[in-house]
Amino acid sequence: MPDEHSLFMSGQKHIHATNAIRENNLLHELAHLLTSSSDLAHILQLFVRHAAEACDVERCAIWLLDESRALFLPSTYHFAQGNLSPKQFQAADYIWHRTALPFDDPIISQLLQHEQGMLSLADLQTSGSQHLRAVAKKFFVCSVLLIALIREGRPVGILTLDNPGRAASFSSEQQQLARTIAQHATLAIHNAYLSQEAHRERERARRLITRAQSLYTIAMAVNSNKDLPSILEIATQHLARGLNVEQACIALLEADQLSIISSNQHISPESNFSPPLTNLPRSLHAAIQGTPLFVPQQQTQGEEKRWFESLGLHHVMIMPLMAGEHTEAEKRHGNDQHRQHIPATEHAGHIHCVGFAFIDYPKKMRSPSQGHYAFAQDIATQCALAVEKARILAEAEQAVALATERANTLDAVFNAMTEGIIVLDMEGRIAINNNTATHFLGLPPDMRPPTIQLATFLQHQPIHSLRGQRIPPSDFPLARALRGEHVRGEYFVTRRADGTERAVEVNVEPLFDGEARQIGIVGAFRDATEQVRVDQRIRGALDTMLHAAEAVSGLTDTKEISHHVLTMSLKTLNCERGMVLLFDRDTQTFTPLLSLGFTEETKEQWLAEQAIWLAPDEGQYTSFRDQLLGGHVTLINAEQCLEQPNPFQTTMILAAPIIHNHNLQGLMLLDRSARLRKEKQPGGTRLLVNPAFNIWDMAVAEGIAQFAGLAIEQARWQQEVEIARMNAETMRRSNALKDEFLAITAHEFRTPLTVILAHSQMMGRILSRTEQIDPIVREKFHESITSIDVQTHQLTNIVNTFLEVTHLNRGQIALKLEAINLEDIVKQAVATHAATSSLHQISYAIEPYEHPYLVMGDKARLLQIFANLLQNAIKYSSHGGPINVILTQYTPSEDKPMIEVRVKDTGIGIPPDAQGRLFERFYRAPNTEGSNVRGVGLGLYVVAEFLRLHGGTIRVESTGIPGEGSCFIFTLPLIKQ
Repeated sequence: MPDEHSLFMSGQKHIHATNAIRENNLLHELAHLLTSSSDLAHILQLFVRHAAEACDVERCAIWLLDESRALFLPSTYHFAQGNLSPKQFQAADYIWHRTALPFDDPIISQLLQHEQGMLSLADLQTSGSQHLRAVAKKFFVCSVLLIALIREGRPVGILTLDNPGRAASFSSEQQQLARTIAQHATLAIHNAYLSQEAHRERERARRLITRAQSLYTIAMAVNSNKDLPSILEIATQHLARGLNVEQACIALLEADQLSIISSNQHISPESNFSPPLTNLPRSLHAAIQGTPLFVPQQQTQGEEKRWFESLGLHHVMIMPLMAGEHTEAEKRHGNDQHRQHIPATEHAGHIHCVGFAFIDYPKKMRSPSQGHYAFAQDIATQCALAVEKARILAEAEQAVALATERANTLDAVFNAMTEGIIVLDMEGRIAINNNTATHFLGLPPDMRPPTIQLATFLQHQPIHSLRGQRIPPSDFPLARALRGEHVRGEYFVTRRADGTERAVEVNVEPLFDGEARQIGIVGAFRDATEQVRVDQRIRGALDTMLHAAEAVSGLTDTKEISHHVLTMSLKTLNCERGMVLLFDRDTQTFTPLLSLGFTEETKEQWLAEQAIWLAPDEGQYTSFRDQLLGGHVTLINAEQCLEQPNPFQTTMILAAPIIHNHNLQGLMLLDRSARLRKEKQPGGTRLLVNPAFNIWDMAVAEGIAQFAGLAIEQARWQQEVEIARMNAETMRRSNALKDEFLAITAHEFRTPLTVILAHSQMMGRILSRTEQIDPIVREKFHESITSIDVQTHQLTNIVNTFLEVTHLNRGQIALKLEAINLEDIVKQAVATHAATSSLHQISYAIEPYEHPYLVMGDKARLLQIFANLLQNAIKYSSHGGPINVILTQYTPSEDKPMIEVRVKDTGIGIPPDAQGRLFERFYRAPNTEGSNVRGVGLGLYVVAEFLRLHGGTIRVESTGIPGEGSCFIFTLPLIKQ
């Protein structure tokens, strides 16, 4: 029979065998569990139950490590409830799940550093860990077995086994079994973590792919032709879908105002207002920093809170849309540092905020993750690119529209210019021309430069000079300019398609490239027809007056004088017929003296028709007669009569009072009524000449009539002189009368000149105030008024010369004598006249002498002497050339030192046979008649008289050959100091 020791050993073996079988079965069961389920909570629940049953303990728990918080948090446990009620168990479960063990707890640290990773504590309530003592107190833990769950050297959790409220030791078999179970639990946790990590990676990859697809879709939309609202709508939908939120919207910033552009949800009408960014502090902060910001609902306030609520936003991610590039300062110092004092919305040309994306996060969701921020920022970048692209495209479209508008404006201005502009290359091809140049030159309207040569065109389009001579193509101003000639202020005449002739002024300048090489010429054309016509009319009127003065000088018969005056007036003012009537002061009636252009029958009929205003009956229109008796030129036509019915519908008569010293002597009537009647006939041909009289006609007629009054009065005086020719006193009065005739003529000329000047100035003011006039017509009127003004001043200078001649003849010129250095007078005169002519080179030469060039003279008269001589030199050398003034001193035989002045030009010269009379009144050399220079022959007479008053002399030297010019030599006494 076996002894007791043998039986004990046999029992021990049986127990070990049983435990081994039990452990093996448990391990198989745990291995099967690991392969049959991926639910970590379920696996761990089965682990703790099997561990408690296998190790024969009442409680087993697993704590898992949260590395981010450095805490061991309760995961699952098994507890044989025993005597605990369900309520007590529920309370204990609630407390246990809200308990944590710090990673740096000393007992925990000892456990993790233990070689076997296992600690058996006999009484946890007396341990050195404050946290474990608290756990022991709460959950009645006495003896506890702690096993570290470590995988690949990293702790993942803790397995604890204990019997609540009882102190007990743990056998080696329990420890071994618990350790084995812990290893399998560690493997299960590790596998679960790996599975979770793989799942997270798959989800992350899916999200990245989805977000990449979203970004690709948005990028394709940005690079497409879609408009900005459509692009932002696409971005908003992808933003909400990619972040898995219900509400997202995009607002753009314009002039510090926010306006919603797109939203994936309906927005209430209350959100239509556009708040200023300065009233949204959180949004302003995000814009300034250029970084996203998450704002929970409780952190918003004021207008920003109300606006978010109107948009349906609560917990909001504010993502600024930042556009532009970093400046060098931002790259050196960092974006945040550089922008911390400068609002990003104010950055121009670099990083700046153009709007915001607002994403609403529901309360149940946590704050946005880094992935959310990155995805939202990528979409915000694409939206900012879309906004910048839209802005750049808008600016480009605006620039294109502006450039097109400016080009069209310049083209319109170019073609609307009253001056014609033409550009020719050096080959004579027309490169550019405007409509006015086409009109002036008669170019083909369908011509497209450079398809035509100027020379070819000129061969088929005749051009004439102002005198009617045809200009050869080689002498045309543009052709000469291409050969290098200077062309300024030249005139030619062209014929338009309608048959009318126009006078054109042309100026030409060379055209150079960037290397100062001439590549062509630019010609500017101006319609000078009105100017030429006015100039011709003024010259014609002046010639008429001068010829009338010559014709009536010496006449003593009133009728003969009136005949000459009427004939010239009809010719000058383009009238078919006229009449002179004498006025009887006693009977206050007008009596016909003579008529031109009438037959005897038509004369009587015409006088009867004019009786209605010459001698109106009671109740008839008397205004015309009253104006004439007052000495005013009167236009007799329908427009001047306000009464109805109007008896002057077919009347066009200009009535000029013949008056002298305010005494009415008669009337000069100039009639265009026949022309007016012809124009009014139905189907009649309209004449090119306007039958109406203009202000210029009235002024000229008034001047001629006053001259006629003077001539008639002079004739009466001459008759009296003839009667009393033997009386010396009468002879002196006759001579004085001649001088007075010039003075009165000058004074009487001033009246019509004043009228002309006043009316031209009045026309200018009226034209400036009238806005309904076509700009081209306005420009032509301005040119005509300017021509009238210039010519009137020229005629005024002639009148002033008449007055000076009168004063000289009467001895009424008093010199203001003083010591004057003639050098200063010469320098001043040359400087003044050198600036008036670009064609002449006016200079002076003063020979040095011991004594200065002092004379006793009148400074104003000496300047006038030099002015007359220099002006003559300029006028009679129209092609330019040098004009020299030379001062010398010499002493003649009388031993009286003299100053000699020579004024020499290279003009047309003076014939030798005309030099003897050159300084007489009203004398002009015969070779000046064919020139364009006008004059009355008084300038040199005035010069000679002023020199005589200064004790000097004057003479002229000239061969009379054109181009060799003349030399006027005058002397003045030199005074010595």
